[in-house]
Amino acid sequence: MRRDIGLLSVGFMLLCAASSLGAQGKATGGVMCKDGTTSTAVGRGACSGHGGVDSVATKAAKASNKAAKADAAAERAKATKSPERAAAATAAAQKADKKAVKADERAAHDSVGATAQCKDGTYSHAATSQGACSRHGGVARTIKR
Repeated sequence: MRRDIGLLSVGFMLLCAASSLGAQGKATGGVMCKDGTTSTAVGRGACSGHGGVDSVATKAAKASNKAAKADAAAERAKATKSPERAAAATAAAQKADKKAVKADERAAHDSVGATAQCKDGTYSHAATSQGACSRHGGVARTIKR
């Protein structure tokens, strides 16, 4: 009985440590590299071995994260009994969603650092052309760097 409690407490401590490490990675942010990979490092040299930082894709990813947080805040505000707070949070979430969609569209149409152009006119920044445009009608042409 005593040993089971010890194992449970060790498991709980490991779970807490893992969740705090994951939270630290999200809190520090990160960037998208031009070859389609991500880096948790920010600043100079973040994607030095990956073709540099893809600033458009990074902006789109950050806008999507912000929209997700705003949506979660709006849901929490709806749970309260304050209609003013819920309305304000919903408006903020809608604004963040619009910005995220606009940033995603811009990233999809950005040819800088792209490895392939899809049949629907968008660009892919995937590391390889295999499956790069699978949701966009296939690869129209590959782009050599």
